[in-house]
Amino acid sequence: MPLTISADVVRMIPLFSGVPEQDKETLLSGGYVRQCARGDMLFAHGEPVTHFYIIISGMIRLFRTSPDGKEKTINVLTMGQTLCESEIFDVCRSHRVNAMPVEESAVIEFPIEWFKDAIRQHSHVALNLFSLIAHQAHMAEIEAEHQATMSAAQLVACFLQRLCVLYDLNLHDFELPYSKTLIASRLGMELETFSRAVTKLKEYGMSVRGTSVAIHDVKRLGGYVCSSCSVSGECEAYHSLHRRQDYIILHAEGMKIQKF
Repeated sequence: MPLTISADVVRMIPLFSGVPEQDKETLLSGGYVRQCARGDMLFAHGEPVTHFYIIISGMIRLFRTSPDGKEKTINVLTMGQTLCESEIFDVCRSHRVNAMPVEESAVIEFPIEWFKDAIRQHSHVALNLFSLIAHQAHMAEIEAEHQATMSAAQLVACFLQRLCVLYDLNLHDFELPYSKTLIASRLGMELETFSRAVTKLKEYGMSVRGTSVAIHDVKRLGGYVCSSCSVSGECEAYHSLHRRQDYIILHAEGMKIQKF
């Protein structure tokens, strides 16, 4: 359908950060909104890359399927995030993964050749795109390190902390944004391994009951998880959760003083 998108949604798209309003309008004029039902394939592994996508609602799962039919979740993307960034420049020009909505979703889709021309004409967008690709490469390096050095429980705790910050959830009580099965697949583990991991996390200040998660002790959990990570000092989730915990403690102490 023709493109109609609110200014609030546009502001949440990192690709357009710092781009002049007039240029945003020009760029968006080349796209169309595509509504995606849960479970409908957006594109399949091996298909030709014909479009570049920006998610404007819902969540899209990226995954691969092994020859024996097992699926491995590569990532789960949400509003504002993009698909096919690096594939724009890939000589092969075929999709490396499958993309499927895990709930009702909508994307803006741009014809790939049109978007490549737009990048050449708008330096802000080109720089933002390269920044997104570099960030993805950096995150892939961190995940490879985590897989090599962390236990299953540490991997789960790290991921749930990042979800809490990504979705701006209440650290003391939040709902998982998608299923445990999907999270386990994303982390490269069986559901049984995931279940054993969350049981162990009770010892370190995190509890998971059904789809509800609570982080009771940020510092204790951080000591267990983040001490095994070489980049915890630059981790947004690490610092965000500690700031929230410190604020809650200060607020609680202030309330006690007022009562006194």
